[in-house]
Amino acid sequence: MRNLLFCVIFLTSAAAHAAPQKNSPASATQSLNYPDLADFALASKLVAHVQIQNAKPLKGALAQGTPAGYQRLLIQAKVIALLKAPDSQAARLEYLIDVPVDSRGRFAKLKKVESLIFARPIRSGEIQLIAPDAWVTWSEDYGQTVRSILTAATQTDVAPHISGIASAFHSPGSLPGEGETQIFLTTRDNRPASLTVQRRADTGARWFVSLGEVVDEGVSRPEKNTLLWYRLACFLPQTVPDTLIGDQPEAMRTEIRRDYSYIQQSLGPCVRARASRSFP
Repeated sequence: MRNLLFCVIFLTSAAAHAAPQKNSPASATQSLNYPDLADFALASKLVAHVQIQNAKPLKGALAQGTPAGYQRLLIQAKVIALLKAPDSQAARLEYLIDVPVDSRGRFAKLKKVESLIFARPIRSGEIQLIAPDAWVTWSEDYGQTVRSILTAATQTDVAPHISGIASAFHSPGSLPGEGETQIFLTTRDNRPASLTVQRRADTGARWFVSLGEVVDEGVSRPEKNTLLWYRLACFLPQTVPDTLIGDQPEAMRTEIRRDYSYIQQSLGPCVRARASRSFP
């Protein structure tokens, strides 16, 4: 019971600090996009494909903090596959979720439902979801997407977590309309990363990402719904801060802004289904 209370405290706290309309605890019917799955997968210590064996409603102190219109459940699930785990895990897991109820207080049957869950281990057989909505009904598409994210995150040349822009410069070309803009990024682990836009009279504009000390042609226009695309599309600032380019001539500043906008348009928007990507 003490262990169960510990898990309840976690979930109650997470639900209490999120507006119910913006962070619904139940996401089994919610459709998640690549950025949502990447947010969850990269923040989790445990990602698992499970089948629910039992869903026990909790009442009283164990259900304290449950949002109005929801029922807190203790889920007992069988592990079908571990997509990510720090070490060996029990074949069965227990965790808490909040699910919506109808006007008569009934919730949808969950027994035998297969789910994809994002969590952190507590002790053998017990886990905490990293957010109240960090679970979704299993699909092969979700499974393949999460596996590709986790695989990419283990590569030696993994895309770093972008935290901002360090500097930006523009060099005019020899002909009108030609030039090159270099934008150097800051990353969470201080690994080098930069963006380059080249404009040529014969080939037009092109841009690429470099992930090394030497700026080379690296990856040209990262493919959408890849880890590198996610790092850029979802974490690059909206604009180049004026404080970084304020000492350059106005013409150069204009070119930097134009080229940065070109990169962002090429990447496209980072569209999340979840209103919030914060986790407790």
